[in-house]
Amino acid sequence: MLKMYHRHQESGSSAAYWEAFGGEQPLAEHLRFCDVDPLRPLFTRVLAPGAVMLEGGCGRGQYVAYYAARGAKVIGLDFARDWLRAARRENPSLMLCAGDVGALPFADHTFDVYYSGGVVEHFEEGADRALAEARRVLKRDGVLLVSVPYLSPLRRMLAAVGHPEWRRIDAPGVDGTPQDGLRFYQYAYTVPEFTRLLRTAGFRVVETQGYAMVWGLYDIAPIDRAAAWFAQRRRTSLRRRIERRTNPTRATLSCDGNGSPRVPLAKRLIVSEDDTVPGAGWIVRAGRWMCANMMMYVCSPVSGT
Repeated sequence: MLKMYHRHQESGSSAAYWEAFGGEQPLAEHLRFCDVDPLRPLFTRVLAPGAVMLEGGCGRGQYVAYYAARGAKVIGLDFARDWLRAARRENPSLMLCAGDVGALPFADHTFDVYYSGGVVEHFEEGADRALAEARRVLKRDGVLLVSVPYLSPLRRMLAAVGHPEWRRIDAPGVDGTPQDGLRFYQYAYTVPEFTRLLRTAGFRVVETQGYAMVWGLYDIAPIDRAAAWFAQRRRTSLRRRIERRTNPTRATLSCDGNGSPRVPLAKRLIVSEDDTVPGAGWIVRAGRWMCANMMMYVCSPVSGT
């Protein structure tokens, strides 16, 4: 297990940190990514029409808006109230509520699907409480989709040579007083490590999928600096494009004859990470194993727990 820190006045488990990070981006900008999301095929397969899904840690609400528009009943929960207020201003029809993923305000066995994307790793005391709550609110035949940072071969190599903001540990634990200006940010797990946590919480892992390969490469310092510059340029460009649109919330990619987004080949490989591209899918699969930033776990509740 890798414990990752950052130089910020707030820890990664603080609502204040998240409300100061990315909240200025309009919902339309977040929605645009959903069409090319590497996880889109997985959601399409799991979310049957009429399914009831909870997103624990919904942020700006893009998944709530995107999949509700496609026939699912989606409720978003987050502790960053400023983000929820911003999402409601842009789309008052969204079903959103403030709350704690470790103490969900819902009855037992309520949801067909529970999605938690990049959330439970930010609790310094560990993910156990949040996973137990996910098990409680899921139906007995429900599906848990939970993603956490992946302790990939690339990260293991970088940790072995030394990284000032990373520490290899055996188990999660609260540090206490911050040292050297560092505050806790998140944990990264190998697949066996997080699988054991899920098993303890009463889940069986059905499949896994690594994703966000480019973000995984940002851990290499020179790439990290170049990526920060590029990301800033990209945000500025997207903001200008959004401002030119009269109805930005409807912005999307062009579609093919079946109504699916038409995505250029390079974007299919680099952004959508489509491993079905003939002759090149193996590159995506190798990249997921080697340097994916996140690992998605598709889980089913174990009966009798």
